[in-house]
Amino acid sequence: MNFTKRKYYALFCLLASTATIAESQKSNVANEKQSLIESTIISKVTETYGGKSLTFVKSISITDHNKMISSGQGESPEQPGFFRINEVLTIDFENKRKSMLSWRVSRTSTDLEKFIFDGNQGRIYDILNNKYAQEDWVTYHSTGDSIIRQSDTMIARSLSKNNTKVSYQGEAFYLGSLHQKLNVKIGVGAEYTIFIDKQLGLISKMVRQHPSAGEISYAFSNHKKSGGLIFAQDLNFTVGGQTRLVSLERNVTVNPNLEEAFAVPMGYTNWGPVLNSSELVVNKLAENVYHIGKERSFTLFVDAGDYFIASGGHSGLTEKFEALKKITGVEKPLNYMISTHHHDEHFPSLKEAVALGAKVITVKQHLAPINKSINEEAGKNNIVLIKDKSSLGNGAVEIYNIATLHADNYLLVYVPAAKLVFAEDHFETQLKTAMPRVHKDMVVFRKAMEALPINVERLIDGHSSRQLTINEFNNATDTYTDFTCPAGFSICNNG
Repeated sequence: MNFTKRKYYALFCLLASTATIAESQKSNVANEKQSLIESTIISKVTETYGGKSLTFVKSISITDHNKMISSGQGESPEQPGFFRINEVLTIDFENKRKSMLSWRVSRTSTDLEKFIFDGNQGRIYDILNNKYAQEDWVTYHSTGDSIIRQSDTMIARSLSKNNTKVSYQGEAFYLGSLHQKLNVKIGVGAEYTIFIDKQLGLISKMVRQHPSAGEISYAFSNHKKSGGLIFAQDLNFTVGGQTRLVSLERNVTVNPNLEEAFAVPMGYTNWGPVLNSSELVVNKLAENVYHIGKERSFTLFVDAGDYFIASGGHSGLTEKFEALKKITGVEKPLNYMISTHHHDEHFPSLKEAVALGAKVITVKQHLAPINKSINEEAGKNNIVLIKDKSSLGNGAVEIYNIATLHADNYLLVYVPAAKLVFAEDHFETQLKTAMPRVHKDMVVFRKAMEALPINVERLIDGHSSRQLTINEFNNATDTYTDFTCPAGFSICNNG
C-alpha cells in the first residue's frame, strides 16, 4: 500500500471511528432519556398508590369477590358458565408467606378452601369436608397469583422491583384521558402493556395479545384509598372482547391480622396419598379395554375387532393411540371418537381424532361448536350424530344421551363386556384409595345413570387413572349434603 492509499485508509478509519462514537453517544443519550422517562413514570405511580406505605408495607390483604363468565363451559353451547369466586389473599412480605381463603360456587359444585404456604410447605384445607392435602404446587409465587395479576395496587408495587422489566412505549388516549404506556414483564410472567393516567398516575388498563384468544385486558376503575394505599374498586376482565370476569367487591387492608390469616384449621385429617400421572399411564382395564393418559387428560380405548373406538381426553390423542398400538401389538385404525359433551377444553382431541381418520360421535345440539373447532369442511364427512342412544362395534360400546348439571346433553359411554362406565368431569379424583370429594353434579349423574338399562360394576374418568367400584361411587354420593356457608366465614355470607 503506497503512502497516498495509507493516508486515505487512515482518514477513512478515523471518520468511521468518529461516526461509531457519535452513534454510540447518541444511543446512550436516547437510552438515558428513555430510562429517565420510565423512572419518572414509576415514581409517580408509586407516589400515587401510597409511596412508602406501598413500597415498605410488611403485609397486605386483598379481597377480591368476582363473578366469572366462562365461554364454552355452560350447560349448553348457547350458554356460558357462571361462577362465583370470592377470595381473600394475605401476603406476609417479611416472612415470604401467603394465605388464601377461597369460596367458589358454580351450578355443579361448591368449595370453601384455605390455601396456606407457611414459608416451607403448602397445604390446602377443605373446610366443607374437614380434610387437608399436602400440595407441592402451593408455593409463595403460585398462591393467589391470579389475584395479584388482577390487583392494580400490586402491579404498582411491582414496577420498582428488581425482577420487573419496564419499557416506555409512548402515549395514547384511553377513555378520553392521556395515558403513558409501559411494557412490563414481572419475573418469568407474560409481558403486558399497562396504561397509566398521565395526570393522576393511576393504572387504568393492562393488556396483552394472545396468539389465538386475542386481546387479554384488565380494566381498572373507581379508585379508592384504604390504609394509605390506592386500589381500583372495579375490575373488568375481557378476552378477545368477551367479558370473562366482573368484580363484585374489592378491598385492600394494610398490615392485617396475620395470626388469624395463617391459623391452621384444627381437627382436619389428610385426604391421603394422590396419584402421580406426570408420565404417560397405560392401563388395561379388561379384555380389549384400555385407559391411557397423563396429567388430567385420559382416553378410553375399546378394541372392536377390526378397529378401535375411543372417548375422552383434552389433547395428546395421537401419543395415546401410539402407546395403545404398542401395548396391543396390532395395527388397527381408530374409527370412532365419542365426544362426551361440548366443553371446549375437550375439542383438541376431536381434531386429532379426525386427523387420524376417525369419525366424531356427538349430538346435533353440539354440532356447531365441534364443527368450528375441527374445521367445518372436515366435519361434514367426519361427524356422526346420534339421538337418545346408540351402539358401536356390534355392541362393544353403548352410548346414552343423559342430562346432567354439567351438560344438558351428555354422552355416557358404557362397555357391556366390562360392565364399565366412562365419563368426564363428574367423578374425578386424584386420590389413590380414599373416598372422592362429592359435589352435586356427581349425585345428579348417579340418578341419570341408574335410570339406564345397564349393569355397572366400575367407573373410570377422563381426568384420572383411578377406577371406582360402584360401591365406592354409591357410598360417596350417599354422604352428599347441600353445603351452606359455615359459621364464622363471612367470605360466603352473600352467596
